[in-house]
Parts: sequence; C-alpha cells; structure tokens
Amino acid sequence: MNNPSERKIAAIQLLRAAAALIVAASHIAFGFADSIGGGLGFGPDWRGEREAQLAVMLFFIVSGYVMVQAASGRFGTPGARGLFWRRRIIRIMPPYWLASGLLAAVLVFAFGRPVDPEHVVRSLLLIPVWPASGELRPLLFLWVGWTLLYEMAFYFLFGLFLPLPRGRAIMVVAGVLAAAIIAGTWVAPVDPLIFALTRPLPVMFVAGMLLALWRGQGGVIPQGVRCLALLAVIPAVLLVSEPAMPTAAGWDYLAWCGIPALLIALAVLGGPLAVPAAGLVNRAGDASYALYLLHVPVAWLWLWLWERLRGTEAGPWDYLAGAMLASMAASWVFFRWAEQPMTLALNRWLAAPHSLQDRHRKTP
Repeated sequence: MNNPSERKIAAIQLLRAAAALIVAASHIAFGFADSIGGGLGFGPDWRGEREAQLAVMLFFIVSGYVMVQAASGRFGTPGARGLFWRRRIIRIMPPYWLASGLLAAVLVFAFGRPVDPEHVVRSLLLIPVWPASGELRPLLFLWVGWTLLYEMAFYFLFGLFLPLPRGRAIMVVAGVLAAAIIAGTWVAPVDPLIFALTRPLPVMFVAGMLLALWRGQGGVIPQGVRCLALLAVIPAVLLVSEPAMPTAAGWDYLAWCGIPALLIALAVLGGPLAVPAAGLVNRAGDASYALYLLHVPVAWLWLWLWERLRGTEAGPWDYLAGAMLASMAASWVFFRWAEQPMTLALNRWLAAPHSLQDRHRKTP
C-alpha cells in the first residue's frame, strides 16, 4: 500500500487480528483442549495466560489509538457526544448480545446445562458478579466480555469530553481515568463493577491516545528504535514475574502483560509500516471482534461434536486445530453476514445524520 495512512490502518488491523488469534488460541488450548484425553502435554508451568492478557492489553492500546484517529474531525463539534456514544454502543453491544445468546443456546441445548437467567441478563448489561471461587475477578456470563466493561467505560468518558478541543479532551479523559485508578487504592472489593473500573488497566487506553496524538502531530519513532522496542519484549517477558493474583488486575499485572504489549504497539504503530498481504490482514482485522466473542461458544459446540467422535483417533490437538478453524470460519461468516450489515443498518437508523466525511471514513 502506497498511502501512509492506509499503511497505518493495516498496522492497526494487524494488531487486532493477531490479538484476537492469540486470545482464541490460548483459551481454546488451555480452557478446552488441555482437558481432553491426555491433554496437550505442556504441564502446569505454561497455561497461555500471559499471552492472552498481553493480547487484551493490545486491544486496549489500539482502542485508545483508534478513537483519537476516528474522532479527529469531531473534537469540539456540537452534537458529537451523542452521535459518538450511539455508534460505539451499536458497534460493541449487539454482537456481544448475539454471542452471549449463542453461548446460552449451546450450553442448554447441546449440553443440557442450566443457565441462570438473572446472570445472563445482568451480563448483557455488563453488570458483573463475583465468581463462586472467591477470586477477585468480576465475571460475566460470556466471560471474555469482561474487557467490554473497560471498553465501554472508556468510550463513555471519551464521548463525554468530545466537545473539548482534541488535546484538552485527551488530557481530561486521562485525568479522570487516573483519578479513578487512584481512588481504587482505597476501594474495598465489595462491588465487582466498581472494583473493575478502578483497576489500573485503563492506563493502556491512555497510552494509545497519547501515541495517536503524538503521531497525528507528525511524530515518528525511528525504525531502529522500533526494532529495539520489539526486541525488548523478550527481556520484559523474562524479567517480570507473574503476579500472585493476576485476576486482581493490579499494577503488578500491568507490568507483567502491559509492558510487553506497549512495546509491541510502539514498534508497530510508532511509524509507517508496510504490512504484507494487507488485504488479507484487513479482512482478518475486520473479523477480529467476532473471533474474540465467538471462540468460546464455538469451542463449546466443537467439544459437543468431539465427544461424538470418541471412537475415532481424534485427540486434544485435533480438537484444538478443528476448534480454531471453526472459530475463524464462524467469525468471518458472523462478521460478513450478521455484524457488518447489522451495524450499518443500526447506524442508519439510530446514528444519523452522517456527514459526507463520515460516509467515506472506514468504521474503526
């Protein structure tokens, strides 16, 4: 791609696609396949947890980066707040609701497992509960949806201050997030929603916003420095040990998975990047949200199928490969035939009027 802006979009799509694939592979491998038969054979020392959490931190950085770019013509614009909120809700929530419904259907009809309707309804509204295990882990029915708590809170704040000039809006959003994180130092873990929203994870959104602001002002990290940032991921992974309680999402958790994610983001988004097979990468990035949501219900459905193949030679690695392929295929079908047309239709209905600029802008 010859246009620098297009290269930048391809780089964002690359991060999205890679992050979704890492999350899906980690969850399917260690949440499902490793419990089948003799397991995958990795043992208890590696469970893919850091890789999955690092990918989530990449999603947060990309969200902060993309919001600054996508809203570049809307800062300080009357009426921008409501339009922004409607588009974010339309973009995020209906696919999440459909994926949650699919998971409920698979558990009830394929496995005969009871589903708590109250928990499902609360989850659809992004109201988490504490798990029965007693972990400090705000839990939703479609458990990968926990990241949407942070995404939607960030979008709310971002839209709230959208009427301000760009630089001031970004600084105010960062300041409010910092105040919430500081307050979280004294917040007892009583309510799971309040606990979640006062963790330090939104630092990743701020990092993405600041990087986008700097890049928008013409800043470029030299190629050599970006290569060093990518190489620095290795010592960052080796030297920072796993926190005692990763689900508590404290500062030790952020150092454990956030620092490597930030180094990767700086390497990829810190300057122009020629992405090979950009068309394929863009399509994978388009379907990344669907893959993130659907891999859990698809893994359950594939497990139901695998249990009916017990008389064959199918094993955990076969399950892992099949579930990953099924998840990727389902995510593309879902994006192409459900998510994309649904989002376009709801935007026409609920997020009009569109400016001419909006009609030609790629939806983030």
